[in-house]
Amino acid sequence: MIFDYSKLKKAVSLEKIKKRPFNHARYLEFYPVRNMVSLQEGGTPLIRSKNLESDLNLKCELHFKYEATNPTGSFKDRGSSVEVTKALEFKQKQVSCASTGNMGASVAAYSAATNMKCYIFTPRDAKPVKIEQILAYGAGVYHVDGNYAQAIEMAEHAFKEHGVYLLGDYLYRREGTKSVGFELAEQTSPDYVFCPMGNGTLLSATWKAFNEFRTLKFIKKKPKMIGIQAEKCSPITKAFRSGREIKPVCGSTLAVAIECGDPLDGEKALKSIRDSKGFADHVSDKEILKARELLAKREGLFAEPAGAASLAGLIKNKNKIEGRVVCLVTGHGLKTPRTGVTGKPKDIKHDIKALDKIFSKA
Repeated sequence: MIFDYSKLKKAVSLEKIKKRPFNHARYLEFYPVRNMVSLQEGGTPLIRSKNLESDLNLKCELHFKYEATNPTGSFKDRGSSVEVTKALEFKQKQVSCASTGNMGASVAAYSAATNMKCYIFTPRDAKPVKIEQILAYGAGVYHVDGNYAQAIEMAEHAFKEHGVYLLGDYLYRREGTKSVGFELAEQTSPDYVFCPMGNGTLLSATWKAFNEFRTLKFIKKKPKMIGIQAEKCSPITKAFRSGREIKPVCGSTLAVAIECGDPLDGEKALKSIRDSKGFADHVSDKEILKARELLAKREGLFAEPAGAASLAGLIKNKNKIEGRVVCLVTGHGLKTPRTGVTGKPKDIKHDIKALDKIFSKA
C-alpha cells in the first residue's frame, strides 16, 4: 500500500508524533484506518544487552526489541489492531484466519474486544498452550490434520464459500506490523536489524517503516535487514542464495511460529533484504534453542524458539557484523514453555534444616 507522502508530510511531523504516548497508535496517520481498535499494543522496550555482548565477544552494540510485552505476547497484535479495525470498517461480523498460534491468539483477542465471531484454523503441530490461549478468547478453533499451508486452504475456503472475512498476513496486517520499524527509528539508529522470518511479513513491514520515515526525512539512514529462518524450513534463504524466485518447501522446525514453507510475503521480504543490502540465513533448531537459553539465562528475556532465531542468526554471523544491532524477539517464552528448556524442579521436604543444607553448600 502506497500513501500520498506529500499530503502525509503536511499532516504529520516527527515533533507532533513525539508528543503522543509511545505505543502503536502513535503513528495513526501511517495506517489505512482511523478509529483504530486498540488493546494498548506496541511501545515495546528496546533493551541493551547486559551480558551477551561480552560473553560472545561481539564486535557490535547489541539491543533486543522485546515484542513479548504486547497484549497477547507477540508482535502480531500490531497487525491485528489495524486488520480487525478494517474488518469493522467493512461492516464484517465474522472473521477467520490460519495460524500456527500467535496470530490466531491475537486475532481472537481483538475479535473478542469488538464482539466479532472468530474462527481459527491451526496446523497439526500447533502448540497446545497456544490453542488454549485462542480458546480462552472465545474463538472457534479447528485443528486441521495437515500443515500450515493446508490450514490456509481451510481459512480461504471459509472466505470464498461462506463469506467469512479472511485475516492473516495480507495487505492491512502489513500496514499495522510496520510500527515495529517506526518505534526502532525513534528508539535508536540501528545499522542492522536481525529478524525471524516465517511468512516474511514482519521483515518487509519493518523495512517499509524505515523507508516511509526516510521519505518524510524523519531519519537520515536506514539499516540493513537480516532475515533468519529455520534451517529445515527456509525457502526465502534458499532463494536469496540462489538469486532466484522462492520455491515452496515442505519442512518442519521446533520454531513452529516461523514454519512457513510457502511464505505469503516471501517475495516482499526477499526484495526488502536485497534493497537494504542485507542478507538471509538459516539456523538449526539446536542453534535456536541455544540462543533461547542464552537470552533467558544471560539477559533475563524469555522467548519462544522463533523469537530467539534472530539472536541465533547473529551468533552464526558475528564475525562479520559491526555497529549497532537490534535483534527482534518476536514472542514470549510462555507461548512454548517446555520446548528446549533444560532442567527440572528439585523436590524438598517442608523442613527448615533441609533448606539450610542447600544454602550451606552454595
